[in-house]
Amino acid sequence: MNLTRRQFIRNVSVAGGALTLGFQLTGCSEEPLLLGSETDFRPNAFLRIDTDGTVTLQIPKAEMGQGIVTGMVTLVAEELELDPAAIRYEMAPVHGAFADPEMRLQITGGSASIRVYYDILRQVGASARETLIVAAMNQTGLARDALQARDGSVISRRDGAVRIAYGELVPVARTLPAVTGVMLKPASEQRLVGHYEQRVDAEAKSNGTAQFGIDVAPEGCLTAVLLRCPWFDGAVESFDAAAASEMPGVEAVFATEHGVAVVADGYWPARQAAAKVDVRFTPPAEGLRDSGAIARAMAAALDGDDFASVRDEPGSGPEDGTLVEARYEVPFLAHAPMEPLNATCRLTASGCEVWVGTQAPDVARDAASRVLGVPREAVVIHNQFLGGGFGRRAAADNVAEVVAIARELKRPVKLVWSREDDIRHDWYRPAMAGQIQARVGAGGEVSHWRHRIVGPSINQQVLPKLAGSMLPQWVPAGATALAGKLAAGKDFASVEGAKELPYNFAGINVEYHNLPVPVPLGYWRSVGHSHTAFVVESFVDELAHRAGLCPLAFRRRYLAEDAPARRVLDAVAEAANWGKAPPGRFQGLAVHASFHSVVAEVVEISLEDGKPRLEHVYCAVDCGQVINPDIVRDQMIGGIVFALSAALYGEITLKDGAVEQGNYHDYPVLRQNEVPAMTVVLIDSDAPPTGVGEPGTPPAAPALANAIFAATGVRQRRLPLQLS
Repeated sequence: MNLTRRQFIRNVSVAGGALTLGFQLTGCSEEPLLLGSETDFRPNAFLRIDTDGTVTLQIPKAEMGQGIVTGMVTLVAEELELDPAAIRYEMAPVHGAFADPEMRLQITGGSASIRVYYDILRQVGASARETLIVAAMNQTGLARDALQARDGSVISRRDGAVRIAYGELVPVARTLPAVTGVMLKPASEQRLVGHYEQRVDAEAKSNGTAQFGIDVAPEGCLTAVLLRCPWFDGAVESFDAAAASEMPGVEAVFATEHGVAVVADGYWPARQAAAKVDVRFTPPAEGLRDSGAIARAMAAALDGDDFASVRDEPGSGPEDGTLVEARYEVPFLAHAPMEPLNATCRLTASGCEVWVGTQAPDVARDAASRVLGVPREAVVIHNQFLGGGFGRRAAADNVAEVVAIARELKRPVKLVWSREDDIRHDWYRPAMAGQIQARVGAGGEVSHWRHRIVGPSINQQVLPKLAGSMLPQWVPAGATALAGKLAAGKDFASVEGAKELPYNFAGINVEYHNLPVPVPLGYWRSVGHSHTAFVVESFVDELAHRAGLCPLAFRRRYLAEDAPARRVLDAVAEAANWGKAPPGRFQGLAVHASFHSVVAEVVEISLEDGKPRLEHVYCAVDCGQVINPDIVRDQMIGGIVFALSAALYGEITLKDGAVEQGNYHDYPVLRQNEVPAMTVVLIDSDAPPTGVGEPGTPPAAPALANAIFAATGVRQRRLPLQLS
């Protein structure tokens, strides 16, 4: 039986003298998974309370700086009546029980973590609390209404004379049936949710004890770097490693299916030796391998009629309105997380162990098992903290590479990518082109909105890999490839944010044309919303000016009165003092819904030598119930910086099939002196929480482009912004 995220199975078991409460995620089994047991591996996530009072929570999601550990611990701590800092946490092992209830994979993405685990984790804390209170009732003879849980103990409600720590109650509690039908705390009694402003991982990340993938070093571990083909589908034809092999510290140089591995007793010896290896790769095949050729092909497709309809609402407005039309382009983008990709592998008798920071542990496990030709169960993934992910670490190419190296080396080995490796061998946000036309009547009425999108399908490439991790290993590759083919024609990841246009225009038509390219594609922070928001909100701004209306008033006119988008627009306009910018400053506005949240942003700029200087960004977000306010603000700010970096500088270009950029000097991000002041407004809501990791990104680029128009009168229809 498959269970929804709102269903909860309560279990009690004896496990090393501990009270173990499991909460079922996927319905694989009714037995609880025993934390810390390497032999009794069972499909349940759970909370454990030891006799010494230690409380441990397994985290089924990846922590890459977005604060998911703090959020999940806060939810359990609220109901369990504990300080979040008193709860230990561990990254969950790879198992179907930890699969995301909606995505059916153990994956972190889509800004879904808190949203899908909100009810589950609260129930875990509440069930544990009530079971402990029943144990205290048995031990003291007091009635339920005479007891309460507080700060890790059950105490007598009237005078506090009775105080029994949770750990002391475990011997009794573990013999009791689980308490069912637990009433969750009402919002009026919550002390942590909406108020807790600390990060439970802050100390470890500040004092250096937090372990990231790049920190791992099993005994006897060597370090490898890999020389990869500069184009994406080449193989090693030959190589000369004579000079490299003579260099100090070098242990081995050999070819794998992924490139030439150079293995040494440290990163720098390996990297220096790699520079001495002469490699010849098979030449690139034919196809769209230059940025110019890809751009021309997208433009030609926009002129054609080979489109799949993803939304079709016939226009009902006047045909004699002014026709407004514009074309937009966005480039390939790299993720460029601060911690370059890495992975460490140690072979075992039956398979291997892999230490890696990954957004998709079961995808990593599947990749390793395929390289070794062993069952998935023979691969153990030790997930670590991630030094940034943004979607890049949902892929497992680094894992496949390190396992292939360890397979040949027969020793523990850590693979470390350079920044150049990272930029030139990413799974990129695809380049896309768009064309929109609409009619504007004499009174500002908008009708006949027609949005065409051209670009390669992300899901055509990604879904077969995800499906391959979900399906039994005997399923042939052709069957998993079918998942990508089925999605490619109307790829939801390419049209999201355009298909769900919120404005009440008279007639909306959205179409998509898939243009395959031989470039690895992946999910980039906010995925399709990253380009559709730029196109849609830039064009909406154009319509507003063509109608002679204030961009804020125009948007409000075409949004339902109770629409969340209107609520955040009004909030951000008030925060930014919209329309009354200080002398010499100019404002641009955008609003966009993504990942069940709605965000509006105002970018305020000045001009310096004719180029924009970022002065202030205002943001309002409606993300339902806020769990940790500071984390939400931080995620909005991080998403805005990420987006503005791409809007001003981000562009991956291809020549002869190879990426031309290599490091932050030619793929820049905002420097500290360029980051503007920011104000983030959180909309009060009692609705369940929604996403925050990605929704701050989409509105930033169009808001900046609209601000540049306000300052210069010139429309920006291509990213990165053309400011010369």
